[in-house]
Amino acid sequence: MDKKRVTFLSIFLFLAINVISLSKVIEGYYGQEYSHVYIFMIVALISTGLATIAFFLWRKEEYKR
Repeated sequence: MDKKRVTFLSIFLFLAINVISLSKVIEGYYGQEYSHVYIFMIVALISTGLATIAFFLWRKEEYKR
C-alpha cells in the first residue's frame, strides 16, 4: 500500500478509537467511575492528535505536485 492510502485509513482508525473512548468517558462520568473518565479522556486526546497528524500527512501526499 502506498503512503496516501495508509494515512487515509489511519485517520478512520484513530477517529473510531476516539468515538469509543469518548463513549466510555460518558459512561464513566454518569456511572461515577472517575478513574475511567481520566484514562479514556487521555486516550481520546491522543487519538485526536494522531488523527490530526495523519490528516496533514494525507493532505500533503494528496496534493503533492
